[in-house]
Amino acid sequence: MDFTPTPEMIHWRDVARDFATEVIRPVAAELDAQPDPEAAWSWAIVEEADARGLRQAPLPPEFGGSSTDYVTNTVILEEIAAADLGSAVVLAQHWKFGQMLHELGTADQHARYLARNAANPRGLFAASFTEPNAASDNLLPYRAPGAGMQTFAQKVDGGHVINGFKHYISNANRSDTILCFARTDREGPITESVTAFVVPADSPGLRIGKVHDKSGERIANNSEIFYEGVFVPDGATLGEPGLALQSVGRLLRASNSYAAACALGIARECFDRTLDWCRHRVQGGKPIVEHQAVGSYLADMYVNVDLTRN
Repeated sequence: MDFTPTPEMIHWRDVARDFATEVIRPVAAELDAQPDPEAAWSWAIVEEADARGLRQAPLPPEFGGSSTDYVTNTVILEEIAAADLGSAVVLAQHWKFGQMLHELGTADQHARYLARNAANPRGLFAASFTEPNAASDNLLPYRAPGAGMQTFAQKVDGGHVINGFKHYISNANRSDTILCFARTDREGPITESVTAFVVPADSPGLRIGKVHDKSGERIANNSEIFYEGVFVPDGATLGEPGLALQSVGRLLRASNSYAAACALGIARECFDRTLDWCRHRVQGGKPIVEHQAVGSYLADMYVNVDLTRN
């Protein structure tokens, strides 16, 4: 397989690198140090990502994007995560839901949600999946009746009424549209009992709880969501009813590659900072980079970063 970057990848790498250098790096440390987790946020970062074509990059042009592929998206995220992981996660979470909505959504859902989001330079998506007692548990393909997530969507005339609680949801307190995964069968196996719904963030009964006080990645706000009798019409169902977890692979396909790209960006930044320090730290009459043992460690770090990228 040829891993040579395409001209498109190089273009977006440079756009993302300039964005990270000019917009994120000057403010990231100060924002991350805010004692109030909700204050660790910058709409200016989101708006500038929009202005540079990054906010909607994976979506097609009719929704403000450039149809970047998954590999190009990972190139973008590596650059941003090297400057600040939280800023990369904000984009990655937004992208995942946008891509899923584009792939699975109806024409009406595209017009109602994707087009509206594209027109808003602060528009962000969120996907509410994790619950206090069901996180990775939701992804295991087992058939224990009633296990996994407990948020429930009751069928009523014209739609569903959702009740439940989600937490650690990225972008939840900042998004205008939320993808909610909820059971539509309380007793069935989770693989056949969960439906995805597109829920406007201003829906009556939808309430954002606390923003979690994390030790890192703070610019990506993670918060609680309470669904307290939230009505969604039949047209809000995304994909096949009851089979959302069989479609969630579309979400995870992006999620896994995006998470790896973010980790790669952090590793690269660690190497770059270490190398710079070793070039300037003098011990034994010379920069420590010139000591064989240190040089060997640095070589291993460089090789591991490069192997991960390729």
